[in-house]
Amino acid sequence: MDIKQLFYLIALDKTQHFGQAAEMCHVTQPTLSMRLRNLEKELDVVLIKRSSRFEGFTQEGEKILKWAKTMESAYDGLQAEAANFRQQLLGQLRIGIVPLTNLNPMQMLQKISSTFPEIRFQVSSTNSEEIIDSLNSNRLDIGICYLEKANAQQHEIYALKQTKLGLLFHRNYFMPSAKTISWEEAVKLPLALLNKSNHFRQSVDLAFQRYNLHPKVLVESSSTLHLMQSVDTGFCASIVPISKGMEKLSSNLDVVPIADATINSPLGIIIRREEPRSILIEKCFTEMRAYLVDMSL
Repeated sequence: MDIKQLFYLIALDKTQHFGQAAEMCHVTQPTLSMRLRNLEKELDVVLIKRSSRFEGFTQEGEKILKWAKTMESAYDGLQAEAANFRQQLLGQLRIGIVPLTNLNPMQMLQKISSTFPEIRFQVSSTNSEEIIDSLNSNRLDIGICYLEKANAQQHEIYALKQTKLGLLFHRNYFMPSAKTISWEEAVKLPLALLNKSNHFRQSVDLAFQRYNLHPKVLVESSSTLHLMQSVDTGFCASIVPISKGMEKLSSNLDVVPIADATINSPLGIIIRREEPRSILIEKCFTEMRAYLVDMSL
């Protein structure tokens, strides 16, 4: 067995297709298939359901895949440690982020990249529970999520400032009457919001309920891009963190703060305390904290 066989297995999980996995690994499809069959023979376990095409992993294959991902992370950590001894920092940083945080993560990653230009970033958008579970199982390196499920004994935590909310609107279809608006004024507009299962959406719904208001939600989506497009076309307005800077992505858009509007649940950046935790994770976590301290000054 060698590490490449495990990388082929992980690539197959990512692509769900033998040909695309081979292309990702820069080998021919017959080579990839042969190496994976050799892995199965060596382990004496069937890992992959096969017919004329890839049909998924066996139950045993799913468990082996988890070990392969752990070994991939350890391999990346080893490479990062060795590079650190050479006064370099390189590797891939896996980051999970909940939608609509009160920071612009890409500006933060840009700052880290300017300091450590050899780092690559793999960013996924999902809920807090999945982020924390993925951190605990070493499928993510850093999480930006709500902290209710975080454990200070298991995780190192940097809490973010409280999230204040505003109405994202198209200038041609709405103009606020003051520098801030009320929930009563916001509810008059058709809205595009995240799905009800999302933590941010639940906080928005609670605010409307507190004032006994019933918003007209025309668009629900798990994608913040869909929310942006709904507002940019003039179809809807949306409710977003006012510090995220979404209004800067289009000349048509602006944001106005909503009075008495915050997300009560704290957000934060977290990493796991236990090993494996590479120098790459530790230095990037430190850089993120320094960036946020500078932004608050």
